[in-house]
Amino acid sequence: MELFTYKLTHDTGFAPNPFGHTLTLATCKPSIRLNKSPGQWIAGFTSKTLTGEPVGSERLVYLMRIGEKLLLRDYFTDPRFRDKIPRNDSDDPVNQVGDNIYRPLVPGAFEPSHFEQLKNPNHWGSCGQCEFHRKRDIEGQYALIADEFYYFGSCAPAIPVDYQPCIPRNMSRYGCGNSVEQSDIFIRFIQQHYQPGIHCKPTKWEGERKNASCSNSSCHSPGKR
Repeated sequence: MELFTYKLTHDTGFAPNPFGHTLTLATCKPSIRLNKSPGQWIAGFTSKTLTGEPVGSERLVYLMRIGEKLLLRDYFTDPRFRDKIPRNDSDDPVNQVGDNIYRPLVPGAFEPSHFEQLKNPNHWGSCGQCEFHRKRDIEGQYALIADEFYYFGSCAPAIPVDYQPCIPRNMSRYGCGNSVEQSDIFIRFIQQHYQPGIHCKPTKWEGERKNASCSNSSCHSPGKR
């Protein structure tokens, strides 16, 4: 098993999005989305920015095994993920935080100008489409689709020291790699102690969903990818 870990500065149900068909990572972390492959595992942990806890006290927000890697243009048109297109007319926050926000405008779309960013409560500016987010999100090119996942959100558990993987001290563009042995120890611990699926709502369900904007990044600030 190959495991890569990183820290989340935001957890609103958007990146990752654990709802609908399965958990997906289709926005933020462009380097991880571009470079990771099916069969590899990704784990997102809390950060001081997210929970106020100091370095060394990180807890597990989610764990996923990549089952598929879809180009964003294909992700948008795949009927399995139609329910991840955000519905701004809905009162259900699950419908509002969909991560399928990039509509391809031309065949073979791959550049930011080839996509329309749909209105959403996370990557949207006060005057419309947010170019900063659109450029960074499209840079990742792919949506990662989980075939097994554990999403803890607001009830993120602390991992016993003997089972902890390597966790970066700061924000990491590519994530922190782990040895095969340490990856196996950590992943098998989660599999043995938790059921796959959603365990709790997102950490910042209300405040971040309402207040995010182009000037208030819902993932992290420039330079901390």
